[in-house]
Amino acid sequence: MHSSTKLIFLSSGLLVLAGGLLLIGGCLSTPRDYSAPVAVIRVANQNGEPMEGVEVSRRWYDSDCGNEGRERVYTDQSGTSQFSKVSANVGLFTGAWRKTYSHLGMCASGSGTQTTIFVRYRGRFDVEPQGKTLHPIGESQQDQDGVWFLVSIDSQSNTLVELSFPAKTKSINYAISSKRHDD
Repeated sequence: MHSSTKLIFLSSGLLVLAGGLLLIGGCLSTPRDYSAPVAVIRVANQNGEPMEGVEVSRRWYDSDCGNEGRERVYTDQSGTSQFSKVSANVGLFTGAWRKTYSHLGMCASGSGTQTTIFVRYRGRFDVEPQGKTLHPIGESQQDQDGVWFLVSIDSQSNTLVELSFPAKTKSINYAISSKRHDD
């Protein structure tokens, strides 16, 4: 064979190998023992005093297992709300066939978990994370740990805080400070 023909076969073979490795790598999961991590949310007023009875909910999605869930609690006397870990047994090949199939289609599935915490206040409040700096990105804000922080007003003029945590977050421990808007 000529050296140019060998070079073409070698280049083609390397491209096929690289593409195969990328496809397989995108279809594998990161091993973990949860679909949703433990989450502790603390709510305090601007003086640092705990706020009891604030609604806190968690929405989670595990793309590897194809599971999702929602839970709602209220802060206790210490201003704390807690969510337990949602257990899962995710191995390297969990959901690999579903991911491979979706990679071959138009839309590829993600890998990992997605956890969003919602804090709903009755009335209008100014809210910010305790001890964290927010950086504006578009119409939202993000703290230095990669948590997306969005404050909005719902249809009943209540303040809603949405906290979206990075996919690899193994436990959530977040504190927010609140000030009634008309104070």
